[in-house]
Amino acid sequence: MSKAFVLILSVIAGAFPAFVFADAAPPIDPSITAVEQMPTQKSASFKAFTGKIIGNNVRMRIAAGLDSHIISELSKDDYIVVKGESGEFYAVEAPSDLKAYIFRGFVIDDIVEGNRVNVRLAPDRDAPIIGHYSTGRSIDGKICEDNTKWLEIKIPQESRFYVAKEYVEYAGKPELKEVQDKRKATVTQLLESTNLLSQGEMRKAFPEIDIDRITHSYQSIITDYADFPRSVTRAVEEFSAIQEDYLHKKVAFLEAKASKMSKSISSEDVYEVAYQPSEAISPTDRMKVWEPAEEALYLSWSSMHHAKTMDDFYSDQKMKCRAVSGILEAYKEPVKNKPGDFILKDHDMTIAYVYSTQVNLDDFVGKRVSLLVSPRPNNNFAFPAYYVIAVE
Repeated sequence: MSKAFVLILSVIAGAFPAFVFADAAPPIDPSITAVEQMPTQKSASFKAFTGKIIGNNVRMRIAAGLDSHIISELSKDDYIVVKGESGEFYAVEAPSDLKAYIFRGFVIDDIVEGNRVNVRLAPDRDAPIIGHYSTGRSIDGKICEDNTKWLEIKIPQESRFYVAKEYVEYAGKPELKEVQDKRKATVTQLLESTNLLSQGEMRKAFPEIDIDRITHSYQSIITDYADFPRSVTRAVEEFSAIQEDYLHKKVAFLEAKASKMSKSISSEDVYEVAYQPSEAISPTDRMKVWEPAEEALYLSWSSMHHAKTMDDFYSDQKMKCRAVSGILEAYKEPVKNKPGDFILKDHDMTIAYVYSTQVNLDDFVGKRVSLLVSPRPNNNFAFPAYYVIAVE
């Protein structure tokens, strides 16, 4: 659309105020208060602060009134930045994940062409208005997938929404919210990775389970993130379930061991019974045992590599991998927390522990191989541990 055409539309719109294609606000009416036209008022003496929500399902509204449009519902312990007040409501910054929309006919080359063009909450002319842009305003938007006549843009920085004061308590300075948002993302990440770690450990035979590692991970969340009670509650519940499962495994293991010993059989037979779950699994299932550990590593990596997939993670690992070679053997020693299902030997000397979720290493047992590997924790064993990316 050319600027000349927009100028013609503006003239037509001036002659016919109800022009059906326009989405611009009418001229400001002096008889209407500023709050009614755009509720973003704050007192010159008002000091912004971070507020903490102290109720559940607390409604954030588009204006300071119980009959105004509801934007979203906030949960207990959520944080908001309070910028002003209006009666019994606080004026707060818009949620960071909220989007706004503007009619494409008023935007040319990312510049607004029109007077007081409405910015709405949805790509619809009946959606609530949350601000206005006028000629010359630069915007960064993309065509809305649901309605291509509209552009999706960021919420105007000056937009304010409203929360009842009775559900907000002072938490600190305005910058505290950003700090708490980062901590919330971190504890969420820790919960997911700890859950995956626990699943992986509890799939192992009882003597191999590293319960101390699981305990340390959950206790760190419970102790270090007490200001996120929902996350702490989840950590406590998950850890309790893990402890119960671990106890059942311990009892079963000791009963099996006692039963075998009472029959005066060899220690090798006792070991076979105790380790039957892990020894009897197929090569494919043995590879799956390591998937939670790999997912935990991926989650840690992805926190610093936004929108990257597991394939991206392994591509990055492959770029940094090294080559090792030797005779591959299965590692069946009855030890706890072993760092791999296989060992690599050179001239009868062990040089590394290895495992993989991509390569079936059982196919190469007894053979001399050259492996492309990425370092992994060796759990304080005598030799380094690696994840096998490929066999050359």
